[in-house]
Amino acid sequence: MDDTIGAFIFAMKDKLLLFHLLSDDEVEKITGYFEIALFPAGTILFREGEPGDYIGFIVSGALEVKKQTEFKGKAIVLATLKKGSFVGEMSLMGPHEPRSATVVALEDSELVILKREELDALIDNYPRIGIKILRGLNQILTIRLRKTVDRLTSIF
Repeated sequence: MDDTIGAFIFAMKDKLLLFHLLSDDEVEKITGYFEIALFPAGTILFREGEPGDYIGFIVSGALEVKKQTEFKGKAIVLATLKKGSFVGEMSLMGPHEPRSATVVALEDSELVILKREELDALIDNYPRIGIKILRGLNQILTIRLRKTVDRLTSIF
């Protein structure tokens, strides 16, 4: 087990819905499915419209999430994310789903990454743990969808 990955997941287990349903023993079993990725400041992690294949959990650094507007070359900043936040969760829900926004590292950033193929392998090898992770992912998406709806209805 990578010490950084294990330490991060254990530290964030009760704060991140993706991990909160897992026991310590289950966390030990799955850390090998994750990897560390380093992104220097200014690096584009992914662009809006590209196919997505991973979720990333911020261990350190800061990321900016931007969405293209109808005006060419103009984007709006949707969020600035720091340690404990994550990006790319929708890409795990379907094959080659396009990214809904562009994400840029504002400062040197370290992420723990879970790729879709690794999630699939985890589910095959540990179905009960996979179900718990998918439940957590479902809760995350539901919360974010509700917040989006609330924001939209406040505009009108």
